[in-house]
Amino acid sequence: MARILVVDDDPSVLKLIAAVLGKDGHDVMSCSSGSAALVALGIRPLDPETDPPELIILDIMMPKIDGYSLAKTIREHRSTRRIPLVVVSALRDMSRLFTATVQVDGFLRKPFSPDELIACVRKALYPPQPAPRDEADGRRHD
Repeated sequence: MARILVVDDDPSVLKLIAAVLGKDGHDVMSCSSGSAALVALGIRPLDPETDPPELIILDIMMPKIDGYSLAKTIREHRSTRRIPLVVVSALRDMSRLFTATVQVDGFLRKPFSPDELIACVRKALYPPQPAPRDEADGRRHD
């Protein structure tokens, strides 16, 4: 299905996400820090030959480069700005921080179930398309 990069400093979370998404048919790459993710994405150092993932899942609370800073850098870089981002965190109000400043495609609050993870990933990878409009009257026909 999709190549997915997971960024989290907790090895057990990385293993859990990789196992669940692997069973769902995805190819999962893991990074344990924001700086390792920047290298994997070809951002630092700059590597235009890097094949970017189709989705990035990242934790907010990480040492050195936190998830917010990482998401901002991903959105600012030409080769990664259109990759869907899913933010994972135990923080309650994480969506407020991101919706005000950085566009993300999904939020997942820890702890989460495998079904919640799969649903969030599918929604980010395959967002619902708006219903087509009738050319004659301009209204949606669902």
